[in-house]
Amino acid sequence: MKVSKYNHIIPFTEEKSIAYNALSNALAFMDNESLEKYNQFVKNGVEIGDEQLVKNLLHGSFLLDDNIDELDIIRHRMLMGRYATNVLTLTIAPTSDCNFRCTYCYEKSVINYIYMTESIQDAIVNFVDSQKTNLRELSVVWYGGEPLLALDIIENLSRQFIHICEDMDIAYSSYMITNGYLLTRNTLEILKELKVSFLQVTLDGDLEHHNKRRPLANGSPTFETILNNLKEGYDLLPRVSLRVNIDHDNVSVAHKISSYLEEARISDKIIPYYGCVRSDNECYNDDKCLNTCEFAELEYNFSMEMGNHKNYYPINKASFCCADRVYGYVISADGLLYKCWSDIGNRARSVGNILYPFNYVNEIYLKYMLFEPMSFSPCKDCNILPICMGGCPFQRITTGKQQCSNYKYILHRCLTDVVHRLQEKL
Repeated sequence: MKVSKYNHIIPFTEEKSIAYNALSNALAFMDNESLEKYNQFVKNGVEIGDEQLVKNLLHGSFLLDDNIDELDIIRHRMLMGRYATNVLTLTIAPTSDCNFRCTYCYEKSVINYIYMTESIQDAIVNFVDSQKTNLRELSVVWYGGEPLLALDIIENLSRQFIHICEDMDIAYSSYMITNGYLLTRNTLEILKELKVSFLQVTLDGDLEHHNKRRPLANGSPTFETILNNLKEGYDLLPRVSLRVNIDHDNVSVAHKISSYLEEARISDKIIPYYGCVRSDNECYNDDKCLNTCEFAELEYNFSMEMGNHKNYYPINKASFCCADRVYGYVISADGLLYKCWSDIGNRARSVGNILYPFNYVNEIYLKYMLFEPMSFSPCKDCNILPICMGGCPFQRITTGKQQCSNYKYILHRCLTDVVHRLQEKL
């Protein structure tokens, strides 16, 4: 019998500690007597002796049989998720055009007026149709540019996707990432009909900083129009995550978004959260960006203030994101395929074209798909590997550096807060 390398023991009170295992996701209390027996086994190899304690520790994977290699378990879980073909995730940019000129936009060098042609739309539908007998779920993310500039294309594709899914009893989900400027009541009514069940909209803190960072292409302000759209269409809104992109320029005022939501009386349905501005594709000044540790603390503090608790209990990952899953693609307005939306518009990082048969002999594709974090340092030795899985694939491939999960910096604090909230409910 041996100890899992993914155990986390966190002091909680004078009488007990929190025990968490990142491989099984098990959470438990351990009293001082049990903790002493556990520590004696870990440090000195002293047999635990308490049969019930051993049974409980084995049940939560805190203890394992000697012949179990935890990295093999993680590798198996990764392969099962990475190469699953029953869930298809498509991020579709119906246009590369945008009505904004955000200062930190990583697509600003490739913004153009391309709108998806009918032939590319037909090719996407044909691709989905060709996969329908294998699918349990189709998930579509509408992206851009600004997707609402191409609402007619979204309508056309959505109706055909919905028809295929209803005909084959496939679960369909649809999300949209929009700047919110065109999110009028009429548009919201259409999106509801098209089964768009989640929106991400961005407001960067207060009016002054937002308008400097996210103006229209002609330089005009956008904050009040977006906020008014959310207020006027509140009854029609699906779930909304309100992204507040932060860096050193606006970190001191970003929290002010909450007062705007409360004043507009829309805070019950719209959940703000922090997003980290990064210099992807050299689009921004690195000196302005927060490091991962700084951002993790700020994001967590803000989310707790906003009452957004439920998203912070860690979960096991089969892969990091859609970029390293075989059935996840980003489709640009010109039909090019990418694995990550941070690559979109950079033709050198395309992995194919929706109009042609897919070619797996592709350097970028293979870099995304064949990385195994359990085979490389520092990931293979990290005690949060099962809930991180190597960090952001795009950052790793383009910079050669690991962008670790926020849990590396805040896991013990998250778990302590989770336990406090559970106790309050009892």
